[in-house]
Amino acid sequence: MTDPIGAVGQASAAMHASRAADVPSAGAIVERIAVGIDRARALGVEAERAAASVRPGDAQDVEGILLATRKADAAFRMLEAVRNAMLEAYAQVRDAGR
Repeated sequence: MTDPIGAVGQASAAMHASRAADVPSAGAIVERIAVGIDRARALGVEAERAAASVRPGDAQDVEGILLATRKADAAFRMLEAVRNAMLEAYAQVRDAGR
């Protein structure tokens, strides 16, 4: 007769091992955040250039200007959400130690 409890334990251990392998390292997380910041910065510069072209009357593509501005805004909001989530996670870890 086989041990059903042992099989459950082995399956659980295998699941935890696969989850641990899927978790990115701290360096990879920092790298992803840095790439996101760089992309958001580039979108912001693009939006500023598009907005600057409106001032002298050189703007031909108003929709493009609005799109660039919205992209930059969305990127900033995403970075802000990531920052807030990281701060909340830090607070939870800090409070768990008390």
